[in-house]
Amino acid sequence: MEPLQPGDPERMGGYRLLGRLGEGGQGTVYLAEGPSGTPVALKALNAASSSDPAGRRRFASEAELIRQVSSFCVAEVLDADLGGERPYIVSEYVDGPSLRAAVTAGGPRAGGALRRLAVGTVTALAAIHQAGIVHRDFKPPNVLLGPDGPRVIDFGIARLRDTATTTTGHVIGTIAYMSPEQVSGDRVGFASDMFAWAATVAYAAGGRPPFGQDTVPAVMYRILHAEPELPALPDDLREVVTACLDKDPDARPTAREALLRLIGDDGAGGGEFSRSWREAQTRPAAVPPASPAGEAAVPGATALLPGEPVAGPRATRRFRAALARPAGTPVRRWVWGASAVLAAVLVTVAVLTLRPGAGDPAAEAAGTPLYSDDFSERTGWDGYTFNPDAPEEERTYRGYEIDRGVFSLRADSSYPSNPALSPVPAKTPVALSSPERDVLIGATAQVREGSTGTGALGLLCWWDENVPNGYRFLLGFDGTARVTRTAQGDRLDVAPAVRADAPGTGRTVRLQAACRRTGAGVRLTFWVDGTRVLDATDAQGLPGAGNSQAGVIAQVPEGGDGLLTVSFDDFTVHRAR
Repeated sequence: MEPLQPGDPERMGGYRLLGRLGEGGQGTVYLAEGPSGTPVALKALNAASSSDPAGRRRFASEAELIRQVSSFCVAEVLDADLGGERPYIVSEYVDGPSLRAAVTAGGPRAGGALRRLAVGTVTALAAIHQAGIVHRDFKPPNVLLGPDGPRVIDFGIARLRDTATTTTGHVIGTIAYMSPEQVSGDRVGFASDMFAWAATVAYAAGGRPPFGQDTVPAVMYRILHAEPELPALPDDLREVVTACLDKDPDARPTAREALLRLIGDDGAGGGEFSRSWREAQTRPAAVPPASPAGEAAVPGATALLPGEPVAGPRATRRFRAALARPAGTPVRRWVWGASAVLAAVLVTVAVLTLRPGAGDPAAEAAGTPLYSDDFSERTGWDGYTFNPDAPEEERTYRGYEIDRGVFSLRADSSYPSNPALSPVPAKTPVALSSPERDVLIGATAQVREGSTGTGALGLLCWWDENVPNGYRFLLGFDGTARVTRTAQGDRLDVAPAVRADAPGTGRTVRLQAACRRTGAGVRLTFWVDGTRVLDATDAQGLPGAGNSQAGVIAQVPEGGDGLLTVSFDDFTVHRAR
């Protein structure tokens, strides 16, 4: 438990707050004391979520869902005030660490401790599913190891089975424990929880999730295409875990079937799973797709695109990742038209290829990330708190939204070009010939409600705001993808613009860009949702040395009435090959 912080209330309703148990994107969980002196857990919405009607509805839904589940396997709801200025839910206090904290402190589980955990948690899932609820975020931090057995907590994104879909444009859950259907934005049901349960058991036994925990793209690709890397498990438990990690949700056993198998009785007299599981065991194994280059274990690379590195677990996050495809896989999303070759102005350039679908950003990354940021805390970007609708003297058009875990920009007629620069690479001069300029950058972006007119969002590399010089990789609100060179303030297209899916309001997209030196000039590659849409060499290059920063940008035409608000997440910088 951590002490209360300045700004935390001392009391809420009839409860005295004693300290902080945890904090998430929507609110804070406090240890509190009720009127009778009994310790309880009090979860309170933060101010931003309290003022959002949708956030209040989700919070109320969480309390209602928990009440529908047998109390032996969850932290029972004792009280709630959902109509006050700051809603809160009071639940039973489970005096024990989370599974993640226990494994971090004491190492992986084995023997009877592992079996008790597996049986206890799958029993809890069976009860949750019996109530018609899909949890959707089952993971080690959401399993509390109480003195009387494990309890499943945090139903903040749970849904009733009949409404358990993943909203178009959003992936909901925590990346390392997501099912393939959750990653791909398909309908999510009970089978998705079973996939997460198996991944959690594997973590408990080995100390790491079965599809890795390096980068968001890499993990997501492995979930979709690679086999899990499992630790040592007892044979019967390995059989159940392996079955639950099947890519096909219809082939996974239910929680009830898994429980019966673990206690030695599946109800069929033969120690076998359901028909769908038996068929899955005997069907020919699919040939795994080629792994992205540069991801040694393929066990895949992953992700929002095939393989670019991004921040790790917080990617729970809020944004939909576009699915990766192995190189050479047919791509249907990009539509090419004759207008794509009608570029207004071209600089001296050698165009290497304008073919979508080829190239893999994972192959461009050299080693571990130089920098990654999930914007869960302030880390040195050139902006503080995003507040574009405040009175003029307090208004900010770029900055953090810590409660959402994003960094946001707004561009409008008063501020038509709004770049924000990452603290890495540093703001120091770098010679044009230096290998430090060779970078691969990436970010997930979402166009926010209220955006209108025309505009573009994108990435910056080799950027020197003092001149300005650098390259912009832009995806227009109309679906136009382009790379531009800014030289001493003058901006020109490096290659003909191409047509891509428009990043409509609420839709999220993964952008990646590579800038690297070659003998012919500066090679510039742009990926959208893992598909390479532009690959060109700027033979002219930039005039002289200068700073070489990376960042994100939102822009609208000068003198127009466009308004574009964009939130960025999972920003990464790698050294490019």
